[in-house]
Amino acid sequence: MTTYQLQDYVSDLRRVTRDVTDESAIIDRVGPLAQRLVADRTWVRPEYYECNEAQGFGVHLLHEEPDHSLAVLVVNWLPGRGTPPHDHGTWAVVAGLEGEEHNTRYRRVDDGSRPGHAELEVMDDFVAAAGDLVCMKTGGIHKVVNETDRMTLSVHTYGRHVNHTNRRQFDLASKSCKEFLVDIAGD
Repeated sequence: MTTYQLQDYVSDLRRVTRDVTDESAIIDRVGPLAQRLVADRTWVRPEYYECNEAQGFGVHLLHEEPDHSLAVLVVNWLPGRGTPPHDHGTWAVVAGLEGEEHNTRYRRVDDGSRPGHAELEVMDDFVAAAGDLVCMKTGGIHKVVNETDRMTLSVHTYGRHVNHTNRRQFDLASKSCKEFLVDIAGD
């Protein structure tokens, strides 16, 4: 059986997004490709385990088109750390690479008309393990927490690099939202 490397994945992503415009259809086609990529670990490098301690997770850019579209990243999560509830500003396909990540999905219940204000309610909770997918259309909101005692890794594929969208993070207690940018290793 031939290996499925990052360059194969990127070629397939370019083909899918050239041929398909509907987000749901893109996600449906990218999901199995992402699972194929994480099943073949020959491309994984030791630096993908390097983490930003202050952030609680490390983000390693694998690919990004010159216009910031089709971003592929490896994200690692320190034990007990994660993100606040956030959106991505684009479609997202996340494939578990190593370990388990607890995901909580939210629905926005306010109308979004007040800048800086957001009210969310929990839709569901689940654990995504190696090979599992977490897929979201633009506007989907979730948070991720590594509840294990070991670092976890996942591959994140976005229709656009998340630092080049109107990505937001949400504070449930204050019912507020603000821009959410992440530090990328090597930037």
